[in-house]
Amino acid sequence: MVDDQHNFHGSSFPRRLLWYILIGFSLYWVSNALVVFPWILSRTLGIITMILSTVLWGYIAFYCLKHVPGNKWNKDTFFMALSFLLTGIVQDYFFYAVYRKIPEELYKPTTFFAYSLTFLMPFFIRYVILKGHNFKKVLFITSIKLSLTLMIGILAFLFTVWSMKYW
Repeated sequence: MVDDQHNFHGSSFPRRLLWYILIGFSLYWVSNALVVFPWILSRTLGIITMILSTVLWGYIAFYCLKHVPGNKWNKDTFFMALSFLLTGIVQDYFFYAVYRKIPEELYKPTTFFAYSLTFLMPFFIRYVILKGHNFKKVLFITSIKLSLTLMIGILAFLFTVWSMKYW
């Protein structure tokens, strides 16, 4: 019998892909929530905080790879990076261009730098940090993990929208 929490096959690819999309959604809003108040103090401080949030993206990429069998890391790293990038671009567009109606604030060099870091971070974790490494146990993506990831994203989204009155 296979333990639901740890096994050697991991979750199916569609389930992992859904999780990457949910993580991209949630991490985007958590990063925004972390940047809000430093940005209010200083735009430069906000940009620095935004760049430092890539450490969080890196840790999450590492955590995601713990849910993938080693022989599928290459494929999953690409789809994880693509999910992170696309969810960030789509959410940026809706948050800045549609909701806040300030598209001119969106397409700055720092935005494209952040997109690059978000996309490249899973590759950095995979090919530099975890080079030659393989986890003994592959974690399973449970329904609870999917639900918690979505809940965290929704709460961070609500916090970010609430904090808009301070911008």
